[in-house]
Amino acid sequence: MKLKPYLAVTFILPGLLAASGCTWVDAKPGASRVTLVKPEHVSQCKPLGTTVSQVKDKVGGIHRSEDKVAEELLTLAKNSAVDLGGDTLVAESGPVDGAQKFTIYKCQ
Repeated sequence: MKLKPYLAVTFILPGLLAASGCTWVDAKPGASRVTLVKPEHVSQCKPLGTTVSQVKDKVGGIHRSEDKVAEELLTLAKNSAVDLGGDTLVAESGPVDGAQKFTIYKCQ
């Protein structure tokens, strides 16, 4: 059976559009205490390492919301900071193709 074009538009496209706005990343316990700051605010902090967060920026060829992608990248970075015992992040780049690099610090 061949899928009729109007069925694809009626059922598949709305599903893809709905999925493109979903948040798929859960924060670990303690991630809400990790803060994102500018580089000048970590001069007295101990660097612990770096992390590169990566999420899907497209679903089915449709670009996801830039805000949602950025939110998920930050959540992943905060999760990594928790794993390393960090409490502060500095973004080393902006989001590019669903990926972003962060440096993790212990400041408190």
